Amino acid sequence: MQLGWGWRHQPLQNLQKIGHFQVNVGGCSFPSKTIHNLDAFGRRELDIDAKHIEATMPKKPKIPWSRYLPAAIIFGMGVGLSVIGFTVVWEWENRRRDYELSRSIDGLTGRLQQQLDADLEVIRTITDFFQSSQTVDLDSFEQFVQRPLSNPSTVSLVAWVERVEDADRDDYEERMAIEGDRNFTITQPLTPGRFVQRDRLAEYFPISYIAPLPENPNTPGLDLAANPTYQAVLKRAAQMRELVVSERLEWQVGSRSQLGFLAVHPVYEQGIPTRFTLAQDPEPSSEAVKPLLGFVLGWVEVDNLFQLAGARGNQFNLYLCDETPGTGTPPDSRQPYPLLTLLESTELVTSNSATEPFVLDVPSECPLKPLENQRNRGGAVIIANRNEGAIRREIKVNGRIWAFYIWPTDEYHASRRHWRSWAVLIIGFLWTHIPVTYLLTSVSRTAEIEALALAREEQAAQLQQAFKQLEVEQAKSERLLLNVLPKAIAERLKEDTQTIAESFPEVTVLFADIVGFTKLAARISPTELVQLLNEIFTIFDRLAEKHGLEKIKTIGDAYMVVGGLPVQRHNHASAIAEMALDMQIEILHFNRKCHESFAMRIGIHSGPAIAGVIGTHKFIYDLWGDTVNIASRMESHGVPGRIQVSSTTYSLLQSSYCFECRGPIPIKGKGEMLVYLLTGRKQEGICKPLFELPFEEEV
Repeated sequence: MQLGWGWRHQPLQNLQKIGHFQVNVGGCSFPSKTIHNLDAFGRRELDIDAKHIEATMPKKPKIPWSRYLPAAIIFGMGVGLSVIGFTVVWEWENRRRDYELSRSIDGLTGRLQQQLDADLEVIRTITDFFQSSQTVDLDSFEQFVQRPLSNPSTVSLVAWVERVEDADRDDYEERMAIEGDRNFTITQPLTPGRFVQRDRLAEYFPISYIAPLPENPNTPGLDLAANPTYQAVLKRAAQMRELVVSERLEWQVGSRSQLGFLAVHPVYEQGIPTRFTLAQDPEPSSEAVKPLLGFVLGWVEVDNLFQLAGARGNQFNLYLCDETPGTGTPPDSRQPYPLLTLLESTELVTSNSATEPFVLDVPSECPLKPLENQRNRGGAVIIANRNEGAIRREIKVNGRIWAFYIWPTDEYHASRRHWRSWAVLIIGFLWTHIPVTYLLTSVSRTAEIEALALAREEQAAQLQQAFKQLEVEQAKSERLLLNVLPKAIAERLKEDTQTIAESFPEVTVLFADIVGFTKLAARISPTELVQLLNEIFTIFDRLAEKHGLEKIKTIGDAYMVVGGLPVQRHNHASAIAEMALDMQIEILHFNRKCHESFAMRIGIHSGPAIAGVIGTHKFIYDLWGDTVNIASRMESHGVPGRIQVSSTTYSLLQSSYCFECRGPIPIKGKGEMLVYLLTGRKQEGICKPLFELPFEEEV
């Protein structure tokens, strides 16, 4: 219906039959008598008395200019705050993007470090294999290195370089000829790809085995000491007695020449130390070492390092340089540290000049890469230290420092969208428009809005109070749950109601029992007994929390605690040992305080176990497995006042703690087992007993 002076209406059906009705215009009601000529069929014109409308509708009040002042103030403040918010969010977006970039770069740097460490660990593993093996033949070598070389890695080949004295040369060549090539002999390079028989020397360092062999068919028998560069690396490894990574050098032993790094680890014979160094060493070491058997050698190529670490250069240029002190020449000579590898999203612009290189603004003299143009392919792209946009990180590679440079490209800068700041500005304007419009059109409803606002504030305060009360109750429930279960298990149990069970490959279990407590229970009241036991176990609980261990349960006067779960840790055995020693000290303090003569019988064992939550009501976190049984036997078959450990736990702790060998004792269900008594800690290799305890077998 369209109303006004000359208002129109849509067809109405049988309005005459309705009787008295009202027409609402602008919130005002008008009786039906003011409407004439209503027809239910067709389109009619409604004639409403203008004087009646003027008398019925309220007059529009005159609003003084001061009434517009709040709207003007709000408008100015809204615009100002919107602009300030826009500026703040703009800066925040820039800093957030820089922070995310820094985090992603740190993550990539960590992955590069992990990849290199994992690849070099292959060399250490093979070294351990040679160190522990009495004899190594070709078949065992190939089987051992087959799987490491089959995985994607920067290590492209592995070789066993054996030390051969001149007196043993003929026997060595005969042995290698029988084992592999019947024409095997110790050789030295004559020209690239050609080898001749090695001259007679005091000692040789030939390559006995190498994998993959098809790519290096003429390599077995080659004396690496014949090359001064390789000899220097072998010499340094022998002096350091650990894994050594060389500078970037050229590998000319195989079928092709390539750049990379030698990773060399010496292997020594297990026996009586003797004096030995390389025969070519002009300054022999006077320090006695075990006889040198040879070297495990790996060839490291970093061309695929970025791909192995999951780096993507879609918005960045990535460069890796060797910046170990002493590598390369000073920057002022314009010969920077060597570039190891790169991954470019945007090809660096090269110079059009045939004589001058193109200088880019990146924070180092590295990387240095070939200048590829038609007239001068011997030039280089030198990177100077004048741009804050590039980022540098360091990677440690066995004493060497590799610098990792990240160059954000134009595509990265173009992706820095500031939609949040513009959204804040637009939303600010919209929110400014809403109250201004509301004030200009609804001044008369201010009181109602204020009353509604007060009511909402009261509701919000009530809701906030309810939330606080809920948080208090929830905190109580959380504390109660954490008193029953470990935090990690409690979180899982709240998310998943199914059975929780986990297998742990290595944990250490401690059982402790108070000797003489049963007799005490017969002569004191139950209340005193419980208070006494609670005081002792409260001390033990504090020790478990101090050492980061998990208390499993108490059974009577027995106490069970475990290390290495629910979160695995590598030092679980030492943490249990520390708690056991502290328990002995605390029980002595308790005896002095309470004039008692309690003694702790403690048993410890390490091994795999299964842990989980059982039951649906009054559930507990418990532990199962043979490890638990043996730990219990260590306690029940132990000596009062002493800490008895199994041979498994002894092997984990013998380097840092003092032990007495109790010898083999019969263990129920296990037969005879070799056990030890933990007596104290070692300080600088000297045993420091906790206190003097007489060794008395329990009757």
